[in-house]
Amino acid sequence: MAKLPGSDVKLIRLNPEWSVEKAASTPIEQELSIDDFKGKRLIITLPGAGGFCNKEFDLVKDNMDKFKAAGAEEVIVVVGTDILSNAGRGIPNLFQDPDLEFAKANNLQLDGVRSRYLNRAVIAVDAEGNEVARENADLLGCRTVDALVNVAQKAFS
Repeated sequence: MAKLPGSDVKLIRLNPEWSVEKAASTPIEQELSIDDFKGKRLIITLPGAGGFCNKEFDLVKDNMDKFKAAGAEEVIVVVGTDILSNAGRGIPNLFQDPDLEFAKANNLQLDGVRSRYLNRAVIAVDAEGNEVARENADLLGCRTVDALVNVAQKAFS
């Protein structure tokens, strides 16, 4: 097993409690890497706001219990660089990859496009930081919650 490429890249974690109304009193971001989390992690990459199949944001948020039941201790969503439009979505671990370093390390960037993750993946990482499962998604295909959860089940059960 190999360490997840780009797991040490500092990403911007968006505060799930942030909103325009609370902007003055609620910090919007902090810098963390996937390595800053411990335990079994499921990383779900999405195109970013305005991208294809934004309903996947809601699928992830509404089904956290299914990911946890499948063995994921942390669910981390990583998107491209649409920072404010993704803030406050209520996903506990929502990250932006502003320099696309994680995208480049994991072949998620579409050539010639700087601001979006257009190639998507679900990546399972064990407690030692090793990639143990990965499924890539078609650019235009919307993933079901079962397809996302199945990666965690295969990796962690």
